[in-house]
This record gives sequence, C-alpha cells and structure tokens, in this order.
Amino acid sequence: TAGVLVGAVAGAAFAAMGLGAGEEELDEIDLEELTDRDAVTVMMEEFREFSPGGAEALIDERDAFIAHNLVSLRRQGKSVVAVVGAGHRAGIERYLRNPETLPPMESLVGRADSKGVPWFKLIGIAFSLGFLAFFVLLAMAGVRNGFLLRLFGAWFVVNGVFAGGLAKLAGARWDSALVGGGLAWMTSVNPLLAPGWFSGYVELRHARVNVADIGTLNELLADEERPLKEVVSDMFDVPLFRLIMVVAMTNVGSMIGTALFAAYVLPLFGAELGGVDAVTRLMLQGARRSFDLIVGGLT
Repeated sequence: TAGVLVGAVAGAAFAAMGLGAGEEELDEIDLEELTDRDAVTVMMEEFREFSPGGAEALIDERDAFIAHNLVSLRRQGKSVVAVVGAGHRAGIERYLRNPETLPPMESLVGRADSKGVPWFKLIGIAFSLGFLAFFVLLAMAGVRNGFLLRLFGAWFVVNGVFAGGLAKLAGARWDSALVGGGLAWMTSVNPLLAPGWFSGYVELRHARVNVADIGTLNELLADEERPLKEVVSDMFDVPLFRLIMVVAMTNVGSMIGTALFAAYVLPLFGAELGGVDAVTRLMLQGARRSFDLIVGGLT
C-alpha cells in the first residue's frame, strides 16, 4: 500500500545518503572491495531497480550537476582535481566524455513554480484536519456520554494493539511500536496518512541503514540451498529490510484492527442502541453538540 511504498523509498533514500551508519559497521567494511568498480556498478543497478525515482534524484541529477561545474571550469582553462563518491564516478566520467549529453543546468537547480494555488496540498491538509477535528469533537462528547467514551476507547485500543503489536513482531523498538500503535486510531480512517510512516520514522533514527544492505539482501535471496526459515531470519538482521517490515506490519496491523473493529466490536456496541446505524447517529449528534458548545462559548 501507500504506507509500505513510501516507507520503502524513504528507507532507500536515507540509506543512499549514508545516514545511520555506525563506526562499528564502518570498521567491518573492506574499502577496496567497496570501491571496486564492479561492486559499485552492481549496487547502483540494484538501487536503480529498487527505486528508479530515488536513483534519478540521488545519482543521475547529482552526476550531471557535478559534471556541469567541471565542464565549466575546464572551459575556463582551469585544472581541477575532483574527489567524488564511487557511485558517482562512472556517470560523471560519461558526461565529461560527452558534454553535449548534459541536461540543461536549469533543470537541475530550478525550483518548482510557486505561482498558483496548490489545491492538492490544501485539500490534503483540510481532509486531515477535518478528521482530527471530528475525533476531537467526538472525544469531547465522550466526556458527557459514557457510551461514546467507551466506543472511542475501544477504537483506540483495537487499532493500537494490532498496529503496535505487529510492528513489534517485525522487530521494531518499543518507542517505534508505541508511536505507530498510538496513532493508528487516527491514521486508519485517514487515507492520506499511514501509521507505518510514523513508526518507520522513529525506527530510522536508530537503524544503521546503508546502501550495502541491498547487496546483502540479494546475496541472501540468491542462496537457494539454505532453508527458507533461516534466510528470512537473516533478512531481519539487515537494517533496511527490518525497517521496511516495521513500516509494512504497522500498516497491516492497523488495517486488521480496523476490519475486526467494524466486523465484531462495533456490532456489540450497536446492540446496546438497536443497530450500527444508531451508533453512527449518536456519534454525529455528539460531535455536533460539541461543536455547538464551542461556538456558543466563543460567541
């Protein structure tokens, strides 16, 4: 789903920038092997297959930008020594051999046109604020109505337990699981948000993710002789894979919680009022009364 894709692309982007790599892992890396042309080419190709958009932004556009500046300095008659990352070497050299293939500099440094009204962004913000406002009004109504308070509490607990629980099973830290579970009640009914984004963000602050994780995963998947259980177990030891799974399982848990609440918990509450429709009417009435109280207090 959207949460899984965004979480995966975010993890790959941060990995490509080298965030989260600790000294302990750097000490274990063979620099000659890491900068070997063949090894770097393989890693770049794997990254491009995994995230074409990320590769374009993090590799291709940077190659072109650096090459533009080197070509400009060369035309000024200057001699320059450029020290670049191994992943950028081939692309920059290709542009230097064929400067005519360089894309326009404006396309690399230009900013998005800010003219006009960003309707999509405004609609998304309004949609999210509308959901949040409704639940705030509902919570206020719950203070006056014990039934609504119990209903809201059940919604919070069911979503939180499944979202946070599956995140923890995927290897999330406690703080990541608690953040994802704590926000699942709101994000599960808002199509523009996903609880996995939040649990993944917190997890990324502690995960030692780097671009070499992609190669490690490919090596594990290429081993056809080992039992599947062992392969999956080793994959969870790879920070990038564990990050993706935390994001995915948080979202899956929230979806399961939402489905179970609608199928089993809500009918139990509806039985007290004579049907699920009555619960919906009570929620709307409670939110409307809370809104009237706020308006009355302000006027």
